[in-house]
Amino acid sequence: MSKSTSRHVMSILLVVAISVGFIYFQFKDVKWSTVIDVLRHVNLIYIGIACLAMFLYWWLESLVLHRFAKQADSTLKLRTSFRITMIGQFFNSVTPFASGGQPAQLYLLTRRKIDIGLASSVLLIKFIIYQAMIVATFIFFLIVGFPLLGHTTFEIKYLILIGFVINLVVIIGLIIVAKSERVASVIVHILLKPALLFVKKEKREGIRENADSKIASFHEESLRFSGDKRLIWECTAYTVLQLLFYLSIPYFVLLSMGVTDVGLLTVMTYHAFVMKLSSSIPTPGGSGGAEYSFTSFFGMVLSPDKLVIGLILWRLITYYSCTIFGAIAMIPFGRRKNRQLGGNK
Repeated sequence: MSKSTSRHVMSILLVVAISVGFIYFQFKDVKWSTVIDVLRHVNLIYIGIACLAMFLYWWLESLVLHRFAKQADSTLKLRTSFRITMIGQFFNSVTPFASGGQPAQLYLLTRRKIDIGLASSVLLIKFIIYQAMIVATFIFFLIVGFPLLGHTTFEIKYLILIGFVINLVVIIGLIIVAKSERVASVIVHILLKPALLFVKKEKREGIRENADSKIASFHEESLRFSGDKRLIWECTAYTVLQLLFYLSIPYFVLLSMGVTDVGLLTVMTYHAFVMKLSSSIPTPGGSGGAEYSFTSFFGMVLSPDKLVIGLILWRLITYYSCTIFGAIAMIPFGRRKNRQLGGNK
């Protein structure tokens, strides 16, 4: 097992350990016989709808990636964009702050012989749209569901605010990078400095010039993409739908347990707050923060036995499915690479 694989396995085991530990200590006084009874009567049709909503979340994200990446590679198939999306989901799941998905997708796009500057601009514009729509939908649900925060603790309100500020700062920073070639150049050269210490002096200038060339390409393509208003609005619509499908997942989980007295808008508001809070937790998949926030919000409308089942089902659908299917999506790339290496021998 490679070091990279071992690291990912350890991240997943850490998430599982935190989740299991949280459930054990949070629900240790619950009668597990009643919990098993709730699980036995779960309506699988509603669970299937929740899984479909998660699939549509992935599919819409792959459509956004495909629409942008198709501008760079006309031969790109939608199924390939979907596979790249799922691999990104996997690396988001096993890295703190979901920071690994973008580099993984950048690597896969450059493997298709797409210029790194162009590939970077594709992912940057896509990421800006996604983050902007997260902020926009959160503001909407904050306005609609602000009274619901009155029942939560100060710590939850504080963490939600931190998550919101992080998203806002990220968006502003990325827009500045996309619009200003000078800022992008300064950032890249600062990051290059420690790396160049391990490179021979005669090669350093060539590396700097190559970096400047890629930055110029990145800046030019970013401006081109941002100037295509039709493409931007189309992908914005896809992203809004993507987030709405994701936010609706707990609603179908509740319906599967026979909970019909909680409205869709309330559930989506709770989930938006959960999403925002867990994004501020520096663990893979927001582990710990995700379980805590879900329990805090949905504990106001669910009995303990239904809450623990709802938490487990929600986590399986929204997190572990990304890890499992993302890992599966990597298999064809690995096999293709092995065949190419084998053919070169």
